[in-house]
Amino acid sequence: MAQVALIFSLVLAAGVGMFAVQNAGPVLVRFGFWSIELSLVVVILVALAAGAILASLIGLPGWLRDRRRLRVQARELAALRAGDPPPPPPVPTPDSRPSA
Repeated sequence: MAQVALIFSLVLAAGVGMFAVQNAGPVLVRFGFWSIELSLVVVILVALAAGAILASLIGLPGWLRDRRRLRVQARELAALRAGDPPPPPPVPTPDSRPSA
């Protein structure tokens, strides 16, 4: 599955790159009282980079939560394999409470 996502990402990046290079004319970008004339290539690539950064930031909390769970489960597994009593259960997070 990871290979399919990588191939899709590469194809999408190549498509955006081709689109950006073929549309290289100058454009006037206005935001509030601010305006600047830039190449459309720059505008497209900055928008693409901003979207990628925003998507990464949105996915970061879930990734950190998964890493923390994996670490706890690895410790529990190591304790079970060693025959030690399991460590106390972790403090429940808002996601792990049963719904009413």
